[in-house]
Amino acid sequence: MTTTQPPASRARPLTDKEELRKAQKIARNAVSNSYISYALPELSNQLDKHGQRMIAYPCQTCGTKINRPTSDSSCSNLLKHASICPWKKAEVKSNSNLASHGVGGTGDINPKEIQTTPIYVPQLCAIWCSEAARPFSALSNPSHLAILHPTVVKNLPCRWTVLRDIHMLYSAVQQSYHSVLKAHKGALYLGVDGWQSPNGFDILGIMIYRLDHHGATDTNATLEAMPLNFICLSQNHTGEYLAEMVRLVVEKFGIPQKICGIVTNNASNNQVMVNELKKRKWACFQGEAQWVRCFAHVLNLIVKSILRPFGAQKKENASNDPTATTDPDDSDGLESSDLDAAEQIRLFTRKMDFQSDEEDIGSKGDSIDGHDSDAQLLNLDDIDTMKRKMIATQVIAFCAVAKKLKHSPNSNAEFCDICCKLGCPTPHTVERDVCTQWNSTLVQLRGIIRCKDTILEWQRNKRHGINRKYHLNTADFDLAHNLVDVLNLFYEITLQVLVSGLDCLAHIVMFIDQITKHLLTAIITNKYYALTNTSPLYRIAIVLHPSFRDEYFKLAKWELEWIAEAIQLNRDMWVTFYKPQSTDTTPVKSSTINTSSKPRTSMLARWWLQQKKSGKTHSGLLYMALDVLSCPATSVDVKRAFSFGRD
Repeated sequence: MTTTQPPASRARPLTDKEELRKAQKIARNAVSNSYISYALPELSNQLDKHGQRMIAYPCQTCGTKINRPTSDSSCSNLLKHASICPWKKAEVKSNSNLASHGVGGTGDINPKEIQTTPIYVPQLCAIWCSEAARPFSALSNPSHLAILHPTVVKNLPCRWTVLRDIHMLYSAVQQSYHSVLKAHKGALYLGVDGWQSPNGFDILGIMIYRLDHHGATDTNATLEAMPLNFICLSQNHTGEYLAEMVRLVVEKFGIPQKICGIVTNNASNNQVMVNELKKRKWACFQGEAQWVRCFAHVLNLIVKSILRPFGAQKKENASNDPTATTDPDDSDGLESSDLDAAEQIRLFTRKMDFQSDEEDIGSKGDSIDGHDSDAQLLNLDDIDTMKRKMIATQVIAFCAVAKKLKHSPNSNAEFCDICCKLGCPTPHTVERDVCTQWNSTLVQLRGIIRCKDTILEWQRNKRHGINRKYHLNTADFDLAHNLVDVLNLFYEITLQVLVSGLDCLAHIVMFIDQITKHLLTAIITNKYYALTNTSPLYRIAIVLHPSFRDEYFKLAKWELEWIAEAIQLNRDMWVTFYKPQSTDTTPVKSSTINTSSKPRTSMLARWWLQQKKSGKTHSGLLYMALDVLSCPATSVDVKRAFSFGRD
């Protein structure tokens, strides 16, 4: 009798419970993403074609059980249900927000607020364009529209609507700020400056400065600089026209009787503007006595005066020379834009033009008279002129190096390779001298000194170097070192006055004293030192400085008459505007103020506010100090506003 037995290699079939444990183990490991949407599997009551119970996978969203035979390991039916689950679709649709469309941080769109969306979207667009200085065309950019919710895209305003809404917002804020200025108790100062936009429009910017101490305590004070208006000028920039524009803005905000000073640059039309505003007879404005010259601009003028002997020769000289030749293919030749960097440090006057004409006439007369031997003799003036021409050539050579590195990528790459090989400090370049950037001359000279070894090797490269007439030698680098030693102080002072809170009137005279001591001759700074005499605010601020008072004048070795005049100016202002009615007629001396506690903050007004908090008004001198020390020494905030709008 023959019996048939299964092969020994065939495995015993698993029971239903064993199949369930195997399926649950696979689901727990979650190797495939298809198990994420389902709960732990369980045994199903349905049987497969082999008569075994199937494995059921309950859907976590709708609860439907998806059955799968134990002999089938495919997850296609699980993925299919996860993609077409009706409850999951309904949940996603009901919770639709901008984040689900790829926009993060915008919040949900409440269906109840859909009716007000046409109002909110234009307002937010106007605020976005004005606060971030974005162009109106950015709203209709295709890439920008692709990340927005369809409801937002549907209600996006056009550029003309945004322009109108910004004007409406400005009008609303203007009315609110009008009440703030009306309630302000203290001095107000104007900052005025002009700017020409790239498309040719001349803009006059007007800002208001005030001491804002509305915080939790009186000592939490900040010097607020708020733009009042930006006016597009349509006439010549005469002093009368500028004064009329400033008057309209000041009267629009109702603050003519609170203006105590104006901060501008030292242009002649600004002087006419100040004199015209004086005719308006504002209560606290007395003309040039309250005119503060922007000290950052004055620093720039002093630097130009120092660098004037090193400037380039006039362009007309080259054009009038019949022997001069230009090579249009010469990449080292200085274009008009590059000559500006050298022209900015040399100011030519009519006197210099007349002298050049007289020299030409004199030379013609000598040739007519036949005294050729006398004409060939050199005097001291001729030698000095020749030295200046040689130095001017050196300055132009510095600009030629910077221009070559700016406009020639191959030369710049070769220059960087040599810097790396020689181990020169970074950055491996020479910055350009730009006439619209303060201290750019010093930055260029520092680059020349920093890359000295590289320049000496790079300039000899016939392919990537510069023209031979611009080659630098040891004398050129010595000149750069000397100029850097002179200009370093101006760089440090400029950085200080550009910091908010450090541009105080009390520091201006101290800065000028440092400059005068730093230079070998004080003739250059005498002109700008005299500007502090036209306005008494500078000397009054020094006396009101808690750490200076009248002791600074003694340390600076002022003459006794000057010290007495500065103290008298303080007395006159105190008696005229700040003397209490019930106080004795004898003015309070500055030496009676207790300065045992030195000001620990960068803002001097806070020290006086601490005195106010402790109940010490010093017979009205407290309010005088707050008004004077809140006056800015620069109009840099107006320039920053222009830069913000331009960018």
